[in-house]
Amino acid sequence: MSLLRGNVAFRRYWSARLVSYTGDQLARTALLIAVYDRHGGGAVALLLLASTVPRLLGPLLGALADRSDQRRLMIGCDTAQALTYLAVALLAPPLPVLLALITAATTAATAFTPAGRSLLPRLVDREQLPAANAQLATGVNIGLAAGPAVGGLLLATLGLTVTLLVDAATFVLSALLIGGVRTLSTTGATRRSEPLHTVLREGLRVVRGHSVVRAVSVGFLVMVMFAALDNLAIVPLGRAELGATEVTIGLLGTAYGVGMVLGPMCLARTGVRIRMDLVLYGALLALGAGTLVTGLSPVIALAIAGQAVAGVGAGWHNVAADTLIQQNVPAERLGVVFGTVYMFPYAAEALAYAVGAPLLAVVGPRWVLVVSGLGVLATLGLIAPLLTRALGLRLPTPGRFAAANG
Repeated sequence: MSLLRGNVAFRRYWSARLVSYTGDQLARTALLIAVYDRHGGGAVALLLLASTVPRLLGPLLGALADRSDQRRLMIGCDTAQALTYLAVALLAPPLPVLLALITAATTAATAFTPAGRSLLPRLVDREQLPAANAQLATGVNIGLAAGPAVGGLLLATLGLTVTLLVDAATFVLSALLIGGVRTLSTTGATRRSEPLHTVLREGLRVVRGHSVVRAVSVGFLVMVMFAALDNLAIVPLGRAELGATEVTIGLLGTAYGVGMVLGPMCLARTGVRIRMDLVLYGALLALGAGTLVTGLSPVIALAIAGQAVAGVGAGWHNVAADTLIQQNVPAERLGVVFGTVYMFPYAAEALAYAVGAPLLAVVGPRWVLVVSGLGVLATLGLIAPLLTRALGLRLPTPGRFAAANG
């Protein structure tokens, strides 16, 4: 973890991401519970919609990252989210106003994401990008795993207002940390003279025409379309098929989160000397195989192990996808590219839920998970030739794979 020890700018950015992701998840958990208790399941669906739809603005908000000072944009986004959650905490608004405020906060978060991913190549050297992404994913996934538990505990002991005030404080701390970040160079500094529509157009041209970006984007769309079916089937599998209690069902989600932490952590400890395309292929194998094991498990313990393996694959995939884009896309176009690429998972989730709900009713949770696992594995067969050609490589044989890891 030498980057965290020796690179002050990266350590501040890493810490900011850990803090704000933890806050984001604890607020999400607390709000979902509070909204359900006060307004019912239909309001929960509206809240989830308010926290998803702004993600589809990724290309436009990514153009802001390419045209603006990325560090200042990130500070502005954190400040906006802090003020929004402060308003929710202090005003306890009615449901329509709450939904509008959550939409605004999600829009700010959506703008932050491509700015942060575009800033990273200015914090570390190019050869350090794989390790930096692995260490960053480790911190982010710790926040994703710990946030819901912290949110539930705070809500139960201190109430919704205090929980949301804690969340607002995490965004203030994140803004302060990012305010102290100093980049290594001006490489990738934005062209502020370009109109926003030009930045957006040129960035989308890269997305359409760049073979590496196209391969990663197609992989995201197809993979998440199948992987998201897991979310629909896990609880019915545990309750109806495996006789699991609420605690053991919770362990299924925890195992996935632990896997998402351990996968990038192992990559970081190796120094990430493995080719990123091979990491991406391994990610799809682990995610698909883990989901299949979960669906076919006769006992809850094996299902938990399958979810842990699937989580490892998900963690690897994020590291590989980010690094491949950062290493192959012009720095001044990273904002639009990341904003667009990370729009695909949200679109795929919506499609998966629309198709998966009736499928679950017809075939049951086990077969939904089997379809999910097989679909992810089939994505590997689709993406490997595309990405291999895009990188000018040959498809790996077992011997060549061993050599690449040696």
